[in-house]
Amino acid sequence: MEQVVLHQLLDKANLLFRSVGLGLVHEEQLAAALDLDLAAFRFQFGSKAELITQVVRRNIERQRYEHDQLFGNLGTPVECLLALLHHSLHELRRSPHYDYHVMRDQYPQAWETVQQYLQQYSYPLLTQLLQEGIVEGQFRADLDAPFIARIMLAQFSLIVNEDVFPPDHTNLADVYRNIFFYYVRGLCTEEGVRLATTHFARM
Repeated sequence: MEQVVLHQLLDKANLLFRSVGLGLVHEEQLAAALDLDLAAFRFQFGSKAELITQVVRRNIERQRYEHDQLFGNLGTPVECLLALLHHSLHELRRSPHYDYHVMRDQYPQAWETVQQYLQQYSYPLLTQLLQEGIVEGQFRADLDAPFIARIMLAQFSLIVNEDVFPPDHTNLADVYRNIFFYYVRGLCTEEGVRLATTHFARM
């Protein structure tokens, strides 16, 4: 029961961060939004920084589960890769105020959790899907899958770089689509493009 209540609190905090951003809410406001007094908030989470880290971990668990559900309904590597990218695009679209630059600068533990997720989960997964797609003739045979996976992670870092794309003047979801749509299309063989047509149209 305690775990259920904790998850409910984390989900509620996540909705708040998505709607107003990480940087604008103080601990007192967070406690009130979660129906806790400040003492109970600090007993449960310790600090706002720790709450953000726990919210990030909760999001990661949810995303991995949703990825498994997606892949279970798809038959080819190129479809799985595009579904993964489309899922990430959806995450950005429904989190317009998540403030990745604020997380990086002010909440390093949460940011490190994101970086570990990208390196320990996203990078191997991207590499695997690219390698399988090469074997099955959906991605070009001359690709270096681990190298391409690194480039794709670097592109994600570019998207959340506020010096290049200021968050107050940029729709991150649009940036994401314009970077990945054309890049992934260029990796595909004719067969890969044919298989991916529906997914390209949705991105």
